[in-house]
Amino acid sequence: MIQPVLHKNGLILIQPPTSTCDGVSIILTRLIHVETGQEITSELPIFLPDDMGKKPMFTYGGSLTYGRRYAVKMILGIEADMDCNTEPVEVIEKKNKPAVKTEPPKASEDGEALTKQFIAYVKKNPDKVDSVKTRLSDRYGEGKITEKQRDLILQAILETEDK
Repeated sequence: MIQPVLHKNGLILIQPPTSTCDGVSIILTRLIHVETGQEITSELPIFLPDDMGKKPMFTYGGSLTYGRRYAVKMILGIEADMDCNTEPVEVIEKKNKPAVKTEPPKASEDGEALTKQFIAYVKKNPDKVDSVKTRLSDRYGEGKITEKQRDLILQAILETEDK
């Protein structure tokens, strides 16, 4: 979000990982004024855990990402939105839980609930009728819904297509 504002004002921000003369891994943040070549620099050590886990590159990448984010905040003197990665998982999941289903229901749901969800989905997403028909056929073939439930859903599809 900040790059367009910086570019509009003749500034470039780069953040290569590098190391100091004594071998400490750092993120070198450079805020450069293109026209004059003047720059402000900041060096931030890359902090890595003692145990890099089973995916060391993922851990290293996460450290770089956080380091870059904090270095940008410091060099520009800004406070970004709240960092929700420090919140308990339950709080994050609750915040990110969608209010409404955004895709057709899954096969694991019971027939009556599945029928209601198919109908609601068709009414909210008339442009996705073809994919709903395919999933409906699959669910009926798998025995997840009855013939009566399938017919109710097909009726909703027809009503949607008539509009």
